[in-house]
Amino acid sequence: MRATDIFRRDHTIIRKALVSLDRALLMHTPTWAIVARNVATYLDVELREYLGSEERWVFRPLAETGRDAAGVVAELTREHRDLEARLAEFRALTRPPIAEAAASIVREKGVALVKTFLHHMFLEEEVGFVLAEERLGTARLEEVADRVLLLQEAGREVEEPAAID
Repeated sequence: MRATDIFRRDHTIIRKALVSLDRALLMHTPTWAIVARNVATYLDVELREYLGSEERWVFRPLAETGRDAAGVVAELTREHRDLEARLAEFRALTRPPIAEAAASIVREKGVALVKTFLHHMFLEEEVGFVLAEERLGTARLEEVADRVLLLQEAGREVEEPAAID
């Protein structure tokens, strides 16, 4: 398995969360505010290490393969910062209680966030990852995958409570 395969798999999971958010916002379901808050929290937690892993293990080495790749990486990295800012803004808007007057702004920002995320993941998959696979090669991306999997596993481990003597 290559690192790009792991990131594509993660994109599928993120895409499902985004679709749930989009559906709740557009259909104005009774639980839309809860869905918005939960998805915002999920994305905030998940993306902290995720974006760093993409940048550190795939995009940074890719940028070193040529000016064209460096330009692609610069754009994807800029989009990461934009997504982080948009997510922070959306997360702040979803803190309870969401006033009825603010509901339309939450919906507008949420739908825009979903569109931006989906577009960004498409660019990563169709441009960034494809270019990384061509330039970095399977062996390097498999080695990187091992590191990414170890980081993900470490993030899932539950800490043991301190012993009380």
